Amino acid sequence: MDSILKERLSVIDRLIRKIKEEKEVRVTDILKEEIDRLKRLNTEYEEVLSKKKVKSKEEVKGNKVKYTLSDGSVYVIHKQKKYKYLYDINTSIITYEFENGQIERTFPFGIKEIRMPDGKIVIKSSDKEYDIL
Repeated sequence: MDSILKERLSVIDRLIRKIKEEKEVRVTDILKEEIDRLKRLNTEYEEVLSKKKVKSKEEVKGNKVKYTLSDGSVYVIHKQKKYKYLYDINTSIITYEFENGQIERTFPFGIKEIRMPDGKIVIKSSDKEYDIL
């Protein structure tokens, strides 16, 4: 949410700077530039999505389905929907999502981010050290 707001504010700031710098700015020019920028962002997004397509599907131990994605990442879903997890090959981050809505992300350097269903966020750096946000 914060990143979306920051992005929108930066777009507005950029437009205001442009209007101040150039005394005669046409609205159509500004809109064309923004449309071009959005097209570039859309192209980048489509490239990222194409890397995350399912390459293979495999049954694991009878109660799990393992998907291997085209970029090498692994996505596993428990058939009774108790949990699912994604190992992202590019970032080495493991993300679990449990049936109660809790989401856990484990980073390669050992820090865990746990998002509780009630909105609390717990950051664990070890079994005994943690912060609640």
